Amino acid sequence: MKLFEISRERFEVVHADITDGSEPALRFYILVAVSTLIAAFGLILNSTAVVIGAMLVAPLMTPIFGISLALVRGETNLFGRAIRAEIFGVIVAVAICFFVGLLLGDFEPTNEMLSRTRPTLFDLLVAVLAGFAGAYALVDEKLSPALPGVAIATAIVPPLANAGLCLSLGEVAAAVGSFLLFLANFFSILVVSSITFVLSGMAKSFGVREKGINLFRRFQLPIVAFLLITVFLGHSLFKIAQERQMARGIEQVLINETSLIPSTVLDDVQFYLEEEEDRIHVVAHVSTPAILTPTQVSKIEERLNQEIGMPIELIMHCKLSSNVSALGSVKNTIEQHLDGTLAKSAGNDTLKDIATTEQIIREYFSSENALDLNRVEVLPYGERRLLLAHVNGMRGLSPQEINELQNKTREATGDTSIELVISQIEKNINTTEGTMRYGWLLGKQGTPEKLEMRSQIRTELTAHFEGDNIYNLVNTSATYLDDTFHFLLEITGPEIYPRQKIERLQNQLAQKFNFPIVLYGWSRIEVVHGPEEWRSINELNAHFSERQKENLLEVVPLILEATRR
Repeated sequence: MKLFEISRERFEVVHADITDGSEPALRFYILVAVSTLIAAFGLILNSTAVVIGAMLVAPLMTPIFGISLALVRGETNLFGRAIRAEIFGVIVAVAICFFVGLLLGDFEPTNEMLSRTRPTLFDLLVAVLAGFAGAYALVDEKLSPALPGVAIATAIVPPLANAGLCLSLGEVAAAVGSFLLFLANFFSILVVSSITFVLSGMAKSFGVREKGINLFRRFQLPIVAFLLITVFLGHSLFKIAQERQMARGIEQVLINETSLIPSTVLDDVQFYLEEEEDRIHVVAHVSTPAILTPTQVSKIEERLNQEIGMPIELIMHCKLSSNVSALGSVKNTIEQHLDGTLAKSAGNDTLKDIATTEQIIREYFSSENALDLNRVEVLPYGERRLLLAHVNGMRGLSPQEINELQNKTREATGDTSIELVISQIEKNINTTEGTMRYGWLLGKQGTPEKLEMRSQIRTELTAHFEGDNIYNLVNTSATYLDDTFHFLLEITGPEIYPRQKIERLQNQLAQKFNFPIVLYGWSRIEVVHGPEEWRSINELNAHFSERQKENLLEVVPLILEATRR
């Protein structure tokens, strides 16, 4: 044991330092208050650096050495002072953070706080090693500069500060866990430092070793408490290991299942074990081009039940997203690694074909910006492979265009059995002049002169139909091609608008403006009979919506919100 031998001079210095540091004086409690406040703000701000600063200032480790040395030497006075300093220091630390938490209000728990609510056997082992290092550094004067590092390792004050903050939030279980972490550190340092002091010869009289039976009697309570905490933390470590294994199983199943859904990525997984219900609640955050259906979620939930062996309630939190590559690229399929973050080319042929089809359609649409692709999915249809593309835009796709896209998809995928089906929703763009129809825009021809002439012609058209008791002009679109103005007139009425009237109106406008003009009449059979005179459905809806503005302001937002859900 020569490694632990201590000289008389060093013994006196160590004894004096521990005795002074264990004195429950005002300076001691000032340091407790300061270190606790630093720790509290570090925990709330989630700053590891600030929490480390609190560990360096904290004086609560020295009274533990004082209790240990008093038990080794049988010094009642030192024991009394050290135990008072430690107990009241703990009370002051918890109380200060409790009131700090109340003053700050309902703040959000941080990772620094959460990490100190569930101590394990590893925390106990760290405390054992730190206790030995601290006591040995005290005994050997050459190692004394290492004490600040020991103070950081032991972490006496942060668990107490965390306990006070948790109590202020009403989280009693978390506060108990944090205080248990403090007790683990306390008894570990106490027992291990006591053994170190005994081995170094710091007995009742210097150079005379204490009988083992007397030492055992003094350390009965600390040893029993240390063993109980060891068992408890060992059980806690076992439960955490089980939960981590369960988490890996849940995450792996979700990664495998979401990888089979086109362009869907698992972002995060959260789960909670409801012991009373013997059920696991899982929330999976995914990025996907379309909201998953209850049927898809049910299949994934069933797969989780089979893999984990416990009833699972699954909620898929969907965040809409799409995978897009540069023009000319069709290799934009993705697949997750086990960590769920990295992407590479997928191994699933169906997903590859879907991603390739999406890229081909997006490139085709990019030339005019009139159509948008939502997503592509596979439709089960016997032996045939149907790819359903959900599209919205200002115009419809012709059979020739669909055939061209289908041929490009077959060529890119190498599968000639693919059949492309389009599901399209019309998207209207409305302005002060009415609904913009695709193809009926002036574009680059929209010079100030032509815009002025278009406006004048529209005014004439509107005036012409205002005197018509049978037909109604609901929208006008115009374009300029081949030095000629072309106007599309959307006309509602009980029957088709006569061709002769269109030609006559066209000639009148051409003569008046001395400019080539061609009119196209789009007749829509649309009549709503009422007590006064007939109206178009748009006019009737506008009339009643104007009359019921107050009612609609209350009802319509509720309907739209329900629709979004």
